[in-house]
Amino acid sequence: MNQDSTEFNIKPNAGFSRRSWRWLLLILVVVSLGVALRLAWLGFWMILPFTVVELSLLILLMEMVKRRGSYIEKIVIHQEAVEIYHLERGKNRDWSFPLYWARVDLKKPAHHWYPHKLHVGSSGKWIEIGQCLTDEERISLADAIRREIMQLKSSVRPSHA
Repeated sequence: MNQDSTEFNIKPNAGFSRRSWRWLLLILVVVSLGVALRLAWLGFWMILPFTVVELSLLILLMEMVKRRGSYIEKIVIHQEAVEIYHLERGKNRDWSFPLYWARVDLKKPAHHWYPHKLHVGSSGKWIEIGQCLTDEERISLADAIRREIMQLKSSVRPSHA
């Protein structure tokens, strides 16, 4: 694969689109408030404050889940460096490691039920990537990144002046 660069994009599995989240939230609010208002009308008025608290917590938790799954990790490998970008609304970060010094480290877990940890880095600075991936996907990604780094290292020799 002799290209100028190779890019890997990692994004958590988002089962719902923004529009789907809104519809789900709207349905839950309408049903919950409808039941609570009906019961309040029948004399069980104490249900209303609990319903409002419950819906507030539900909205807060849905926003947390939505925010946690709305990032992209981009790994770009080119002839000079391995670059990692973590793209998230309001919190974009990036790291760059020289190609010839970049290493991929797949750490085995202490217990068999824990997932592997995938790190990319050099000179003592390591970045964990692929936290949203399954263990098999993480292992496969580590192999693919190593393969790309090796191919670029072997195809581009540093010039001696």
